[in-house]
Amino acid sequence: MPRLFVYGTLRTPVGGPPTDTTYHTQIAASVASSVSGRLDGAVLLDFGAYPGVARGDGTVIGEVFEIDDDGLARADEIEGHPDFYERHLETIMVGNDAVEAWVYWAPSALLANRPVIESGDWFDRPRTPQVAPRLELPDDPELAVVIGRVREAEFSWFASATSDGRAHAVPMWHVEHGNRLYFATPENAIKIRNVTANPGVVVSLPDPMDVVIIDGWATRAPHSMHAVSAVFIDKYEWNPSTDGQALIEVTPLTIRTWSSAPDSSRRWSL
Repeated sequence: MPRLFVYGTLRTPVGGPPTDTTYHTQIAASVASSVSGRLDGAVLLDFGAYPGVARGDGTVIGEVFEIDDDGLARADEIEGHPDFYERHLETIMVGNDAVEAWVYWAPSALLANRPVIESGDWFDRPRTPQVAPRLELPDDPELAVVIGRVREAEFSWFASATSDGRAHAVPMWHVEHGNRLYFATPENAIKIRNVTANPGVVVSLPDPMDVVIIDGWATRAPHSMHAVSAVFIDKYEWNPSTDGQALIEVTPLTIRTWSSAPDSSRRWSL
């Protein structure tokens, strides 16, 4: 049975806020056993709603699950492997014993300027909300034009997946802040349930003759509401923070464009 080292929202609840272990219930039935473990040579980074690990000179605290193949496949979906988090086999210390277990490593798109959790323990992190830092994009004039088009567009189509795998697409207002996209929606909206279960989303502009499609990773972002509300007010004269809205943050993973012009197709991996 595969072993999986978990260090964030897949961990077993221990009485803290439910958001600390948002995704554990989705794999719990597949976990045959669990022991405490640590990953050396790594640092734990705080991305707001969830953490990530990167190579470094620290130690990350977590658990080693023995998990069946269905559970590992579900964890892959949750973490976006291989397109977002990447799963690699690593040496994990369980007491004085070394075992091999899969570990999900954070994507480069999320690493810049993120705070390190010095304790290495997601449950023992500072609770001060962190606004997502600016996402650095390739220095490409064409990409800059595309981002400008997305920023100025009045609305976009937001597509997520329902629990039974059906596509759910709705037109939404959006704003751009730090090269990420933000959407405000009621707490009980279907799209909130969708991205909680499956963070993979597609955002597209409505023009079928001058196409922009963004494959992204969505998460709740209450920590960014204050900063992003100012952008919504400037663009739409609407303040989501006073209207009982939840905020969704989308980090672009790939951006694709094409038009009716010959050889117009472009693709950027971020």
